[in-house]
Amino acid sequence: MRNTRTSAIFLIFLVSLLVFSIISATAQEEQLSSNKPTINVGIYVISIGNFEFTKGTYVLDFYLMFQWENQNISPINFEFMNGRATSKEKIYDIRTNISSEVWYRVQASLFITPEFNKYPFDSQDLKIIIEDSTYNISTFTYKPMTNVLGVDPQFRIAGWKIQSYTTNVSNHVYPWDEEYSQLTYTIKLERDAGLTAAKLLLPPIIFCIVSGLSFFFKADKITHRLGLGTSMLISAVMFHLSQTSSLPPLPSLILIDKIMIAVYAFLASSLFATTLIYIDDEYWKDVDYTKTVNRLGGVITIILPFLVFGLLYFI
Repeated sequence: MRNTRTSAIFLIFLVSLLVFSIISATAQEEQLSSNKPTINVGIYVISIGNFEFTKGTYVLDFYLMFQWENQNISPINFEFMNGRATSKEKIYDIRTNISSEVWYRVQASLFITPEFNKYPFDSQDLKIIIEDSTYNISTFTYKPMTNVLGVDPQFRIAGWKIQSYTTNVSNHVYPWDEEYSQLTYTIKLERDAGLTAAKLLLPPIIFCIVSGLSFFFKADKITHRLGLGTSMLISAVMFHLSQTSSLPPLPSLILIDKIMIAVYAFLASSLFATTLIYIDDEYWKDVDYTKTVNRLGGVITIILPFLVFGLLYFI
């Protein structure tokens, strides 16, 4: 019994010692982190040029401001991790024994990995990623400034609008056991939904409407029905190719592909109903069957694209 109590007391002592060690290490780490010098960073974007969302390339013109207090460090050796600065002009530099502040006017050619999953209603994140090329995280860390952060009201991209802009700081670890403070400024762009819908969705809708008119033709107008359906199918295929030809090869279906496949289902269903009517008119001569096929074919043709799109969208 005594040995059992002794073992329990010893176990409790070890657990307490372990918990104390963890708390002490965490407190020490937080203290070191709080004592680590920080460099305040502010970014104000003025304009954008040469934005090609299919390639993910763009040129940003912006003000970059650094503010710090420790005179043993300097942020002037910054570099862009997602591109290169084509021009970098120091427009303001004041340093005292208390604090220092440096402003740059920068024009940088940058790039991102574009997202196409929701094209043509996609959104893109334009990023400015900054690291210091000299000092790692043991020397200083970046800290975003909220009062020097934003996008100029004259910042415009045709067909896009600014949804938000944010700044975050993270630690970038390299394979050679070095860790650097990394600041990422992100401008989230989204397409103008009204303009996009009018430009990219109106043609497929018109293809379906024109093809759907064939259900109002009489059975003896089968040639006109076939001509109308096949011409709309060819037009849909050409439109689909024109919308995706500028995109890089993608491993999966994107939103425009799913929309066009639903359109193909509508056009194919219309042609299939027309073919059945043609066979009946030529061989079976059953008027009631023709009317039934025409009526049910119209209903199925309307419902089928929604089922196809829903299936593709959720898988």
